[in-house]
Amino acid sequence: MNSLDLALMGIKNLLRRKARTILTVLGVMIGTASIVVMVSLGLGMDRAFEQQLESYGSLTLIDIYNNMMYEMSGDGSSSEGQLYLNDDAIAQIEAMDHVEFAIGFKRFDSKIYSGKYESYTNVKGVDFDKLALMGIDLSQGTMPSKEGQYEALFGFQVSQNFYDPNSRTPYMNPPQIDIFESKIELLPTSQYFEGRRPRGYVLNPTGITSEDDWNYAWDIFMDYETFEKLKADFDRKNRTNSDTQNGGSRRKEEDKNQYDEMKVSVDEVDNVQEVQQQIKDMGFEAYSLTDALENMNQTSSLIQMILGGIGGVSLFVAAIGITNTMVMSIYERTKEIGVMKVIGAQLKDIKRLFLFEAAMLGLIGGSFGIGISYGISLVINKLVSGMGGEMGYMGASILSYIPAWLALAGLGFATMIGLIAGYYPAVRATKLSALEAIRTE
Repeated sequence: MNSLDLALMGIKNLLRRKARTILTVLGVMIGTASIVVMVSLGLGMDRAFEQQLESYGSLTLIDIYNNMMYEMSGDGSSSEGQLYLNDDAIAQIEAMDHVEFAIGFKRFDSKIYSGKYESYTNVKGVDFDKLALMGIDLSQGTMPSKEGQYEALFGFQVSQNFYDPNSRTPYMNPPQIDIFESKIELLPTSQYFEGRRPRGYVLNPTGITSEDDWNYAWDIFMDYETFEKLKADFDRKNRTNSDTQNGGSRRKEEDKNQYDEMKVSVDEVDNVQEVQQQIKDMGFEAYSLTDALENMNQTSSLIQMILGGIGGVSLFVAAIGITNTMVMSIYERTKEIGVMKVIGAQLKDIKRLFLFEAAMLGLIGGSFGIGISYGISLVINKLVSGMGGEMGYMGASILSYIPAWLALAGLGFATMIGLIAGYYPAVRATKLSALEAIRTE
């Protein structure tokens, strides 16, 4: 008996008992939909975590700081071979596999003023050519050039955090400051001055970063040359040392740190942890958003296993239904099986027939289950995601995610469950005695 004949006979047998077939398929459909939707919720959590972290910055960037514990030996002196935050370190890091580039930042705390309003912020000296490689977007204006006087790039939150120090409620109802139309004065120090504040420097804002990127939201950026000139000129005029007035953020001249921090761009998210570990082995402190993502993914994986197990119970019940259907089919078709044996049907053909029918129950139920899963997922994303947005749930655009591989895996799993559930009835059918089967009414 060829495969086509077996398939046609199996389909006829399923259609002959429509009610039983529909009920069995319904069980498989519910089981498949349950397990796919449950797993999709876990996958949706993964994507939500990733989207939320990406709103804080790039997942392929590593932040590097000097490791003070590593630098000092037991007697308090500098350790030999310690790598400092300088151009040599950038060259070594950029030579690593999977590293696209590294960029150094010089930093000092500062206060900025706009009329009677003031605010605190960080000013960072940076190479704007490399900063552009980091994919920084602007909501307004352009990048600074070296030609203008005190040109600077503003993070979008900087202009939104001014306050009136003389107000009874200085942080309530912050003023809306247009940095392009207002005079923005900067003091390259957060030190409090008694009496009249020293004269600062009028900045020339050229652009504001995009509100989609929180990584640069709170800082003011200027090129290295402007940064050093402004700070040194302020110290000379006011007889201060902004290095020591900024909480020790800047190192003394005898130290070898050229930068206060660095950022490293990695080609793929999957390679971030590997590069980060190499940087730590050099003696630096290194952090990235993938640290938080890995912890979130571990939690999500556990949740996926629990949810998948709950859905698997439904599919297990459906497997029992398939077994029951096929066993009942054997009792009803005993005489038919006997006739098939008498006319020369091979045992393997009988076995294949029953396995085919069981697999079809799983396949049909799985197909409808996948369709139902997409429908449920759509409803979840429309309703629950909207509720999450109203509650302030940031970063998540979907809560249920069904990738193609999950749909195919669900369909294959349902079919496999059908085959497994139908194996016992198929073997039982092959063991029936032909003569006794023919006598059965």
